[in-house]
Amino acid sequence: MNSDNSKKIHLIALLTGLFFLINLSEAFAQESFRLFPNSRFFTGLDWGYYFVSGEFLVPAGGRPGSGSKIDANLDLGISQTEAVTITFDGTILDNHFINIDYSMFMPSGLRRITRDFLFHNRLYTENTLIDSKIDFNWLRFFYSYRAYEEGSLRISPGFGVNHVRFGATLNNATEDGEFVSNVRRLDLTYPTIGIDIRFLAPHGLDFRWQLEGMSLIMRGFMTNARISANWEIYPDININFCVSNRLTQSVEDNQELNNEWMFSFTGMSAGIAFGF
Repeated sequence: MNSDNSKKIHLIALLTGLFFLINLSEAFAQESFRLFPNSRFFTGLDWGYYFVSGEFLVPAGGRPGSGSKIDANLDLGISQTEAVTITFDGTILDNHFINIDYSMFMPSGLRRITRDFLFHNRLYTENTLIDSKIDFNWLRFFYSYRAYEEGSLRISPGFGVNHVRFGATLNNATEDGEFVSNVRRLDLTYPTIGIDIRFLAPHGLDFRWQLEGMSLIMRGFMTNARISANWEIYPDININFCVSNRLTQSVEDNQELNNEWMFSFTGMSAGIAFGF
């Protein structure tokens, strides 16, 4: 490539960059679209990558000896997953905040097991090749109220509800070549209390820390912690980056023979949301 062409390319790149910055600076001065007065909403889609750890025990009808505790990583080879989250955030009268999101975690594994165990009254013997899938459908609602404000800092305590549906699927082939699929799904709803801390930075940046959780007597507990950075790159277009951990435990009636699970999802996500 000769020097004249190279200069032209660099000039075009420079002009393109200047054009983008000029339009971006003008964008921050524009008014955002509001569907309702004194309120603002964003809806979007996040994609994330998470490390998974956990274990579960699923007997058949609580019968003694019909289930074993299974480690998702050591027994089934499940250690990581992608996740998709549909998000909805709202600010009403500048003091009330709502967050609704629906997340889908579907880690899977393929491993030849190294010990015997029971899952829902089916025996899996050592050296059996198992194709497994764990799926979580997690619906979350959280409301918070701005109780304290100092400059760009906002502190908002709140409460919420998390509904978690856990599913486990173990597939294998018998010695006769028959394909066997063993599926079990369980649900639990957690009321929560928590806090939302936000710092509004210049140029459309919004840093946020959220923590919520609840311990249910004789039923288990859940926590949700997340740190996120949001950037409104254009009026009504918001991109975000988040580091989070979700922990859920369920122990039915705190009895050893009943269904139970405990899982942790730790990872990062990024997404885009549109305002109205």
